[in-house]
Amino acid sequence: EVDLTGVFDSVPASLTHLPEQGIDLKEYLNILEIDLIRQALNECNGVVAHAAKRLNMRRTTLVEKLRKYEFQR
Repeated sequence: EVDLTGVFDSVPASLTHLPEQGIDLKEYLNILEIDLIRQALNECNGVVAHAAKRLNMRRTTLVEKLRKYEFQR
């Protein structure tokens, strides 16, 4: 069994509540990822290397995600 104690402490409760009607998890996670990437890029004035650091990922990974989601720069 994996101990997840404290792992989600920084996640707002509204994001961890499963709606009664259910959810398309893949779509939800894609939307969440796109929104967080957009926020990081805005905060970093479009500098991908800085946004990647803010998101705790490699710059190349962020570049791949930008292509995947067809972000306009």
